[in-house]
Order: sequence, then structure tokens, then C-alpha cells
Amino acid sequence: MASPMHILVNDFAIRSFRETADKDYITARMAYRARLIQPFLWSALHCLEKYVKGILVLNRMDAKELGHSVLPGIERMKLHGKFEIELSASTVKFIKGLEEYGAKYRYYEVSYHIEPFDIARLDRAVWELRRYCQPLDFDIVDVNGKTVNLLAHELDRVHRAKAKREKGTCVMGGILETIVEKKDHPAREALIWNNLFFGPSRRQRVKMRPNWEAGNSPFFLHPEIIDEVVKYVHIPKDIAEGVRQFAKQKAAEMAKAEEDAKKGATPAAKQSGKAC
Repeated sequence: MASPMHILVNDFAIRSFRETADKDYITARMAYRARLIQPFLWSALHCLEKYVKGILVLNRMDAKELGHSVLPGIERMKLHGKFEIELSASTVKFIKGLEEYGAKYRYYEVSYHIEPFDIARLDRAVWELRRYCQPLDFDIVDVNGKTVNLLAHELDRVHRAKAKREKGTCVMGGILETIVEKKDHPAREALIWNNLFFGPSRRQRVKMRPNWEAGNSPFFLHPEIIDEVVKYVHIPKDIAEGVRQFAKQKAAEMAKAEEDAKKGATPAAKQSGKAC
């Protein structure tokens, strides 16, 4: 007997979005621990955007044309009117940093940086966002044969768990839950390492080095190469145009500096001539 369509769509959303997001999350933690910061940023953004798309599909809202972004999808939920996702100010700031500073770019088109303890900010963001990545808006038939919508009940359940700061995100049988429970799983250590939000530990704090890192894109260091580079590889139009404008600005600043140097050298030369 074929499964009802709503079950199949939910299965698609869970497998295509939530489960791949769970794997991206663990990948991001592994990259951070190995000091591979660009892959950390890339996987962190992909993880969060997939959770958002999963939330939209699981609750039958449009998830099309969002790209590698998170906050526009959250705003779309708000405008739809079903429910709003509660995110802390620190999580919103972390997500904005990923979106505004080019975590979606894989080829060093833009410069990058992280703040100390960004892995903990990712952990919190996943903890806050993932709890909504399950069917919340659905109907059941009660013992009296009456159809009852459970959205309010489900939202109350996830919000109460969050208020109690319970570990995990109220999702049943997800990839993260399976890995935490299976002590010999090869990804378990990467998931629970210094993690205050997922795992069996009851720790309220962890010791962590306040690492900070930044790197300048080749286009920041030498923007003049842009028109030669685009002959051979695809560079997004907005990035290419921004680099061209930066190259013009940099050239103008260099020309002004040279002109100022010449003006400063001329009086000195004349004064030296008089002294002779």
C-alpha cells in the first residue's frame, strides 16, 4: 500500500534537509577543531540554511529561491504567519556574520575571519534552530472523531524544553540523536567535543582556547587581477564588480600618495640647493 503523500513529503524534507544539515554541522565542528576555518564557515552556513529549508517544507511553506541564506527564510516564516522562530540576539548576529562576510563563497573570493569561540556560537544556533525542523503544523483525529491541529501544542513542547535548557532539540530519532546514543559511532567524538548543547555531559562550561583567525582574499591583496582571472574561471558578477571598484579605489589612493610624496619632496630639494 502506497504511503500518503504528506508522509512522503516529510520523509523528503527530513532526509534531504535535516539529515544533511546534521552532517554539515558535525563537519563544521571537525573543521574548526582542525583549524580549517574556511571549511568551518562554509559548513556552518550550509548547515543552518538547510535546517531553515527543512522547517519550511515540513510545515508546508515555500522554500524556493533562498540560496545559501538563513535569515530570509526565517523572515519568510514570520510573514507567512504560522509561527515565528525564537532566536537569541547572539545567534542572529552569528548568522548575519556568516551571510554578510561571504561564508557561501568556496574559492577565497572574499576575505574571512572568525571570532573567539565561534564554534560555541554555532552550537547554540543549531540548538535554537533545529528544534523547529520537524513536523509541527499537522492534524490528528481525537477519540471523538474530531480533527485537532497540534501546532500550538508542538510549539509549546519545544519552547518548554528550550526554557529548561534541555540538551538536544526535541527531535526524535534524528542523525544527531543516533550518534549521541551510539558510543562507538565514528562521528560521536566530533559532535560532543566541548559541546554544551548536544551530548550526554552535564557540564555547564568548557575550557576552550580563544582562537581568532582572519585571511585576506587574493582579490583584496591584488584587485587588479580581476579582469585577467575572469578569462579562466567563473567569478560571481557582484564579486567581480566589487573587486573592480576596489581596484579603482586602490589605484586612486596610490596615485594620490605618489602625488603627495612628489609635492613633499619638491620644497626639500629647493632648500637643499640654496644651502649649497
